[in-house]
Amino acid sequence: YSLKLDALAAAHEKHATVAERLDYVEKMLGDSADKHVRELQALKQAHDKHTSNLADVAAAHASMPQRMEYLEKLMGDSADKHSKDLMALKQAHDKHATDLAGVRSEHAALPQRMEYLEKMLGDSADQHSKELMVLKAAHDKHTRGMAEREEAHATIQER
Repeated sequence: YSLKLDALAAAHEKHATVAERLDYVEKMLGDSADKHVRELQALKQAHDKHTSNLADVAAAHASMPQRMEYLEKLMGDSADKHSKDLMALKQAHDKHATDLAGVRSEHAALPQRMEYLEKMLGDSADQHSKELMVLKAAHDKHTRGMAEREEAHATIQER
């Protein structure tokens, strides 16, 4: 039995007492608690800083509904303007088409105009050709008459 008592006494000497062990645990928990308190405080400060920055950013930018309203107004105005411009362009096109149809109805087509010019030039060419033949015949007659007169009249030296 004494052997067991000696072993128990040796075991007690190697181990810390309950009070020592409790002091150790309290010290460890205290250090850990202090560390956690510091980290929690740093986290709260960072959170407050980000919250403040977010508020500044939100104040500088329009809200999503405001931004959507702006875009819808911008797109609506643009669509309305384009619609009006397109309508004006269609009206101008229709007026131009009407004017062009009127001009075409008032003027003869190109083949008709060419036919008219060819007829006028052809008639004129035929008329000039006839007049030229008449003049040539008159000239020939006059030339023959002059030759006959020269033969019939004596020259000044012959007289």
